[in-house]
Amino acid sequence: MERGMEKLRSVLARREMLLAAILLLAGALLRFLCLGSFPPGLNQDEASIGFDAWSLLRWGMDRNGDAWPVLFVSWGSGQNVLYAYLSLPFLAVFGLSVTSLRLCAAFWGSVSLLAFWLLARRTLGRSFGLLALTLLTLNPWHFTASRWALESNLLPAFLLLGVLALSYVSQKPWMLCLAAALFALGLYAYGTAFLFLPLFLLGASILVLRRGYVKLRHFLPALGIFALIALPLALCQLRNALGLPGMKLGWMTLPALTETRQAATVSFSLRHLSDLVKLLWRQTDGLPWNSAGPFGLFYGLPGLAFLLLGLGSLLWRLCRGKMEDGRCCVLLALLSGLAASLFIDVNVNRVNFLFLPLVWCQAEGLLLLRRRFAPALLPCLAALGVAAVLLVNWYGTKGAEKLAPAFHAGLTEAIRCAESLEPEQIWISGKVNMPYIYVLFETKADPREFLETVRWYNPHGAFRLAVSFGKYRFYGEAPAGVCILPVREAEGEILGIFGGYAVVFREEA
Repeated sequence: MERGMEKLRSVLARREMLLAAILLLAGALLRFLCLGSFPPGLNQDEASIGFDAWSLLRWGMDRNGDAWPVLFVSWGSGQNVLYAYLSLPFLAVFGLSVTSLRLCAAFWGSVSLLAFWLLARRTLGRSFGLLALTLLTLNPWHFTASRWALESNLLPAFLLLGVLALSYVSQKPWMLCLAAALFALGLYAYGTAFLFLPLFLLGASILVLRRGYVKLRHFLPALGIFALIALPLALCQLRNALGLPGMKLGWMTLPALTETRQAATVSFSLRHLSDLVKLLWRQTDGLPWNSAGPFGLFYGLPGLAFLLLGLGSLLWRLCRGKMEDGRCCVLLALLSGLAASLFIDVNVNRVNFLFLPLVWCQAEGLLLLRRRFAPALLPCLAALGVAAVLLVNWYGTKGAEKLAPAFHAGLTEAIRCAESLEPEQIWISGKVNMPYIYVLFETKADPREFLETVRWYNPHGAFRLAVSFGKYRFYGEAPAGVCILPVREAEGEILGIFGGYAVVFREEA
């Protein structure tokens, strides 16, 4: 067995780049293939950010009439903009569709694989780099999060890219400016970055200054870049917290939200830490779109065991004062994330800044296993490969069935069918979450016409419900005429069935 391990190390040394390329290609394929079908349908937050991005591309304004906002009003209480702006090249080339909208998620998910490998390789060498890349490539959370267009899923990628840039500062001090820009962009990915980044950046600044990697002449420009990029969004959030109206800042809009949600999602409580422990133990928050089913976030208890083993190894090294810069940054990110979680009403996407450091801990656990009991490494990797195959199979079968109702599979096709009939009025069941956004997404309506005709049920609410716009009507009892409603409730002449939705024509009572 020892001879086998020596041979494996020799192969890794000689074929590292080939193996890394294979893993990166496999990871990209897992994230790009069949994006329009898995997950099936479209989540309302995907449809929201997709239409706002398309509206900016076509008309220079979002659906609420704001030109190039730093924060979307969206439903009323805000939605982050970074995903939309990074989606513009994909939408410009391929048009607006479920697939083109999700290309941005798959692209940055694949980029994060490359960044994770480079950071791990730079920190602990070639073998650890491949080990870390393998774990992230096959990680259930990262695999599923890279396949749908939830804007918060961009945050881990930009934090990782910032840490990677930070790892080069000891040789190239100017990289601190790049790191600052990447961290600042992370603020536009998801609001929880405002809780995580101050803690992490304070520790990282102390690290680079105390170790003499940069002088003030490098640090101050980086601080200025961070402040310059972060300022518009920070100013927008502050104005909304104070209840001030929207304003223009150059070509950007700092919009006024109908209501802020910080009080509902951000508050200090030790209970949040308890909820986080439960989340990591169960590896699910109960939300179908954040779940990889029986595989959890890290492959259940075996994955959690390696995670804890690696975390223990990192803490032991910290106590002994033997910590490389990369390890210091990972541990700092983990501790900053735990502290930030005290202020967050926990679910998977709200604390996603924790998961890449936790995958790193898994790699540390396997590294420790290789050093202390090398013969067990190959069986563990083989078991990981089998689990990954089972994960992909589950995701394309039972997982897809589970996600279909939550993603309203078939609804956009039903809207397309109803549109082709050219009726005077179309009614859509209120059992769809925010049905109006699916109409905007499918019909690619002019936002100016939408704003002229929309009637809100609660115009000042955090989640505004559109009662009608144009020829579309929502909620209430199904009227006579063309209607879209769940198949199980279909009454009248069925004109088409699409997934869980039917297009029907109802006669006058």
